[in-house]
Amino acid sequence: MKALKIVLMAVGGLVALFFIVAAFLPSSYAVERSIEINKAPEVVFEQVADFNNYLKWNPWSKTEPSAKNTIGGTQKEPGASWMWEGDTVGTGSLTIEKLEPHKAIQSKLKFLKPFESEASDSWTFEPTASGTKVVWHNTGELPYPVMRYMGLMMEGMLGPQFEQGLRDLKALSEAQPDPAPMSEAMSNKM
Repeated sequence: MKALKIVLMAVGGLVALFFIVAAFLPSSYAVERSIEINKAPEVVFEQVADFNNYLKWNPWSKTEPSAKNTIGGTQKEPGASWMWEGDTVGTGSLTIEKLEPHKAIQSKLKFLKPFESEASDSWTFEPTASGTKVVWHNTGELPYPVMRYMGLMMEGMLGPQFEQGLRDLKALSEAQPDPAPMSEAMSNKM
């Protein structure tokens, strides 16, 4: 009986410790990566703002090519969405909330399975001397207590995926033709 009491007290102490430590862990996370792409911002922007192109380079599509993907809304506009459902990638959606053509995109990321959560996904496209500096930023809240522990692994889980996605975005973007000069584009419309 005494041994059972000691075991129960030890388990109770571990459970209490789990909750106490979780209270001191960060309540949100942020992961950010950037890359220089040797193409104009409008070329790179097209690969991110149009989910038909997004499917070609993002790391999760490559993780489970057989996942069901649904593209909705008018691409490159607020409300455009990508929904996915798969055994490995789970179920979720990414919806553009705001965008500034060739400069920035802000989206809402929702996961439904294997667990529910929401995050903010944002992009910036800054012209440089040789092309575009692209920054991919993801932030989210970490509900108490279990997700606080998950937050300790977010950088290690998402960081390498973002890096791979950006490398693939670079390769896809740099394979695209250069945009027509403004004067040529105007004369083609006449």
